[in-house]
Amino acid sequence: MLWVTWRQHRAALLTATFLLAAVTVPTLISGFAMHDQYRADGISACVADPEARAGCAQLVEQFAAQYGEWGNRMVWVAFLPALIGVFLGAPLLAREFENGTWRFAFTQGVSRTRWLVTQLAVVGTGAAVLALACSLLFTWWRQPLDTMSSPMRTAAFTVSPALAALTLFALALGVFAGVLLRRTVLAMGLTLAVYLTVRITLEETLRPHYLSPLVRTDAPNAQEAADALPPTDWIVDEGLLTGAGHKLSDGKKREILKQVYDGDTVREGGAALERYLAEHGLRHYTEYQPADRYPIMLMIEIGLYLGLALALFAAAAHLVRRRTS
Repeated sequence: MLWVTWRQHRAALLTATFLLAAVTVPTLISGFAMHDQYRADGISACVADPEARAGCAQLVEQFAAQYGEWGNRMVWVAFLPALIGVFLGAPLLAREFENGTWRFAFTQGVSRTRWLVTQLAVVGTGAAVLALACSLLFTWWRQPLDTMSSPMRTAAFTVSPALAALTLFALALGVFAGVLLRRTVLAMGLTLAVYLTVRITLEETLRPHYLSPLVRTDAPNAQEAADALPPTDWIVDEGLLTGAGHKLSDGKKREILKQVYDGDTVREGGAALERYLAEHGLRHYTEYQPADRYPIMLMIEIGLYLGLALALFAAAAHLVRRRTS
């Protein structure tokens, strides 16, 4: 059974291995060059010393501008789990049911459980190893950039080790959709729709609140405000608070701006706005996740995706046993 499964999926697994090798070579070349420049230009020492950072801000900005755009382009890796779920997970069993080939497997003395476990083990292991390899490669590449900004932001979190868990979730989703619908094209469409819904909801709504954000309030006078947060902290929300501690809605903030600004002309620059806030007892607030929370938040996201994957694999196994009995 293991050999048959390998024969069925070896083309996809070998193609994925080849593509990984093709991506690895240029990534390593550019990565070593970036890491060397990071050390040679003294940026690593500058970033490590908060007091010295202000004196070499221009050097840091130039480095970030040079490599930051390439780092942001690595978000294409976010499509890897979707591709695996849609083009590998959904057809994995749906095609067997659609073509009736699952009956042949059972006539060869193969149990339903063994048939399913073998399919999932071969494909799942290959997909997880591919995703983990991509994650480790691109996480290493981004290391200098992640010392200048929060690794909890989308671009860095996308290539984190959570990529492997996300890939298993996408694969499990595709397998479940295939067993449920037994039609390859329908299963592929359902997999993509649900994957995007879950990923966007988790990334935009849940991730900023895996742990309760810390809140900092600043005086309305910018000169009296506390020091800026470290760039490695993740700001998840900011705005204005009333004297009673209530957040101002976007509508209220627009009303304030209308009172301070005359059309497109700003009176006295930002000082006029700060004076208005002070006169009306308003304060700035910032909700943020400190950089040292990154490992915990990463573990939470990995746990969520692995939990969903296990639940979907179990549901698919239940449907296979019930529908083939």
